[in-house]
Amino acid sequence: MNRTTLILTALTSTLLALGCEQKPAQSTATPTPAPAKAASAFPDSLFLATAPAEPKSVKDAKAAPKVGEKITLTGRIGGSEDPFIEGRALFTIVDLHVPHCGQMGEKDHCKTPWDYCCEPADELAAHTATIQVTAQDGRPIKSGLSGGHGLKPLAIVTITGTIADAAEGNLIVRAEGIHVAQ
Repeated sequence: MNRTTLILTALTSTLLALGCEQKPAQSTATPTPAPAKAASAFPDSLFLATAPAEPKSVKDAKAAPKVGEKITLTGRIGGSEDPFIEGRALFTIVDLHVPHCGQMGEKDHCKTPWDYCCEPADELAAHTATIQVTAQDGRPIKSGLSGGHGLKPLAIVTITGTIADAAEGNLIVRAEGIHVAQ
């Protein structure tokens, strides 16, 4: 496994572990996190005006992934308290079939419903993928994506790209196109 893959795997595991810590129920309304600075380091062509047809769910995409294979998948940004990696073009998505904590039917159930803290860690990991945007040399771009083009926790996205890693239950996709559902 190369160094970038090891780093991405460790980051994904850490984000999932942090997102699944149990937190006390909050009695305030569910806030939407303030978006960070816009993702101006990325070409507008990365962001798609229409959703690509026939995306796979994260669960289906993880069933038999092949490194180098082109893929289109859809999910909801989340999986940890901060699903975006600060200063890097990386974020995690969770399969749409996994309910986030805001969908648990209890009003004001969770302060950060995008962390999926109500899901068992192994279940969450099985339904999570890491999305990265890379430079031409294959390295993640050193600029965050949070807040740009509607990218925020709980946003539903459809990603087109190439599978960069599929080792040990992980799925890392190099995004070539991102559509954010409005």
